[in-house]
Amino acid sequence: MSHPQKKTKLHFDHLLLKLHEMNQQLAVPGSMDYYPLLAEMSAYYNLTAEELQTRGFRKAYRQAVEGL
Repeated sequence: MSHPQKKTKLHFDHLLLKLHEMNQQLAVPGSMDYYPLLAEMSAYYNLTAEELQTRGFRKAYRQAVEGL
């Protein structure tokens, strides 16, 4: 992951798009575990895990990775 994003204006749609992109780049689809990915996204967006979860990370994860 290259440049961290700003904290402002991060919404569910941004998380969903980023998760879809990450899922497409993996050699083994479906190998993205929730907590390691949450930590990686937290560092990428410079937000705490709790902040990401309040912005819809769990829902975005379920849609992008689990296909729900």
